[in-house]
Amino acid sequence: MIKKDIKGELNRARVEQKILAQVSSHPAVRSGEILTLSSFITASVAELLEIERVGVWLFNERKDELHNVDTYFLSKEKHESGAILKEIEFREEFKYLVTEKYVDASDPYTDPRTRGFIEFYLKPNNITSMLDGVIRMGEELIGTVCFEHVGKSHIWTEDEIIFSSQLGDQIALTISNLRKNIIYEELRAREKELKELNESLERQVEERTRKLQSSNDELEVAIDRLKKTQTQLILSEKMASLGQLVAGIAHEINNPIAAIHASTHTLKEALFESDLSLFQKELRGVIPSIQKQKLFLNCLEVLKSRVELVTGKERIRRRKEIEGWLIAKKIPKAFSNHLIDSGFDLNVLEEFEILFQDSDVFSVVSLLAEEITVYQSLSIIQLAVERASKMTFALKNFSRFETSTCAVKLNLLENIETVITLYQNQFKKNVTLIREYESLPIIEGYPEELLHVWTNLIYNGLQAMLFQGVLTIRTESLDSMVRVTVEDNGPGISEEVKDRIFEPFFTTKPSGEGSGLGLDICRKIVERHNGKIHFESEPGKTKFFVYLPH
Repeated sequence: MIKKDIKGELNRARVEQKILAQVSSHPAVRSGEILTLSSFITASVAELLEIERVGVWLFNERKDELHNVDTYFLSKEKHESGAILKEIEFREEFKYLVTEKYVDASDPYTDPRTRGFIEFYLKPNNITSMLDGVIRMGEELIGTVCFEHVGKSHIWTEDEIIFSSQLGDQIALTISNLRKNIIYEELRAREKELKELNESLERQVEERTRKLQSSNDELEVAIDRLKKTQTQLILSEKMASLGQLVAGIAHEINNPIAAIHASTHTLKEALFESDLSLFQKELRGVIPSIQKQKLFLNCLEVLKSRVELVTGKERIRRRKEIEGWLIAKKIPKAFSNHLIDSGFDLNVLEEFEILFQDSDVFSVVSLLAEEITVYQSLSIIQLAVERASKMTFALKNFSRFETSTCAVKLNLLENIETVITLYQNQFKKNVTLIREYESLPIIEGYPEELLHVWTNLIYNGLQAMLFQGVLTIRTESLDSMVRVTVEDNGPGISEEVKDRIFEPFFTTKPSGEGSGLGLDICRKIVERHNGKIHFESEPGKTKFFVYLPH
């Protein structure tokens, strides 16, 4: 008899392990489909272990009700659900579920943990033995897996108790995955919403900048007119008539420059003065706190004073810093680009961190971006106007070099850096600029004319490299002279044209792209400074050397 019991227990244990393996690998565990898994568990356990009633019960959020998710009846071969047990009716019995890992009531009519169920639940259903495997997820009470024999008593064994607890663990894992899936879907919905908000913000910024585009277009037309007039001048009159046309060309381009300057001033008044009350209203709507409003205005003034276009490596560096800061503050990192465009760096973010606390971050960033975008656009127009003015000045020097009558003391490095600043946009794209500067003594010379030399040599180097490559500018002090070297890694100058490089009107560029006067003018300027200029070239490298006395 003992051997028969042992054999029966071993067979039951193998069946339990088989069921447990099927449950743990069931797709519903990973997907969080608790109803599907409950139905599978109740039917499998009832049929394979010959238990009349197997059910899964889960607590509600308040933990004061047990809801029957699914119960399988072996004799009827059917599932039922929907029954509810309330704590107010079974207070003592619920307490045992809170404190115990399981309730193994082999005789539920005498067991103090289940006596409260006799009249309402046990007798009506003819239940003779009950085993509840409590479902927990960490410290949280989730529910119970219930095995119930009907008609005949049954003494619950250790393997059955462990088996019920293991099934409870699988149900807990399924519920955990369900919660994770819900959170994941919520995050996806939030991400989609954030993306839509970002797109809306970009449209708002584009709408504000569109108002300034017409002024930029007018300036581009003026610059294009200057280029065409300059080309016509070179091709038709050459140097003979250049001086006569300079005054007219300067007047032609100065008119639109003046108009754009006036338009910029008018536009600034329209955008900032007329919208003042609206801006204040928007500010109060976004930031109710008066103290924070003052802080916002201080932040706005700081950003206005540092309006700049951040691109290339500096933008990547700032984005990494700002995204790290946003993640640490639990703010969506998608705001990083708008913060960079508004002039923020890590120092400014930390200084005004309180603006992003307990606030609608999207609205705060939107309001800042709208105001700063206007300043950026006006700065772009101002830079374009200054460039056009420099072009007019350069054109005057193009034909005449006796404008300055007296040499002045000048810092040659500052003189070179002025030109580099004008080509900064090229250096940020596909050109790497290398500065190899030695400390230089102060020299005497004509600053505006030397600007023309550096402009010509740098631009020639950029053109030779097709605006991509490495440009090196080197300065050295050599006894009574200083030497400036401009080196590019373009294709080099062919042997056939080396002897004609400084010849007036000689150019290797396509028609309309060069006058052939640039290097001739550079030579005249350098000679006026009692200096000299020459070059060395080989395939893959060209160097121009300028020597000036000090």
